[in-house]
Amino acid sequence: MVSYIKTTQPEEYEKFAKRHSTNTDEQLCRFIAGEMDKRGSLYCLRNELNYINARIKVCQFKPDLHNPSLQERYDANILRVVRQVYYSDHNKNSIDLVLFLNGIPVATCEIKTDFTQTVEDAVNQYKYDRLPIEPKTRKEEPLLAFKKRALVHFALSNNEIKMATRLVGEKTFFLPFNKGHDGGAGNP
Repeated sequence: MVSYIKTTQPEEYEKFAKRHSTNTDEQLCRFIAGEMDKRGSLYCLRNELNYINARIKVCQFKPDLHNPSLQERYDANILRVVRQVYYSDHNKNSIDLVLFLNGIPVATCEIKTDFTQTVEDAVNQYKYDRLPIEPKTRKEEPLLAFKKRALVHFALSNNEIKMATRLVGEKTFFLPFNKGHDGGAGNP
């Protein structure tokens, strides 16, 4: 995220740095994490974040109309796929894949192979093992908390995909995310 901001908004980064001359990058990350905690990650992805005299955008969506400067910012977006992300300070759980946009997690994925497990095993993993509140400590897991970080959680197998936007334990509801195949369920 810091790299994206430095590249696309150097003037705004410098304004922020004037207020935080030491540990600027760390302070910027703390500010953005705080905004995500207060307003949600979708808000932070869609809107400018105002910090005293700095106006920071954490990403750029594809421009609807031809605009060279917006297109340049859009092209500068950094997309990452990270596997086995250990997300908790309270246990050793990990998510199979997390998709990031400029350092902000936007999607998590639990992946199963139809040879040994089904998509329902991934759904159950989210329902019973990937909880937004850690049961023993009752502390929130920001990556899994509704609106805080990841926007969607995918359960995948070789042939099926399901998605949920809010994890609430065993009451979590998953919707199909399949393209369909030969007029039926599943994927090609």
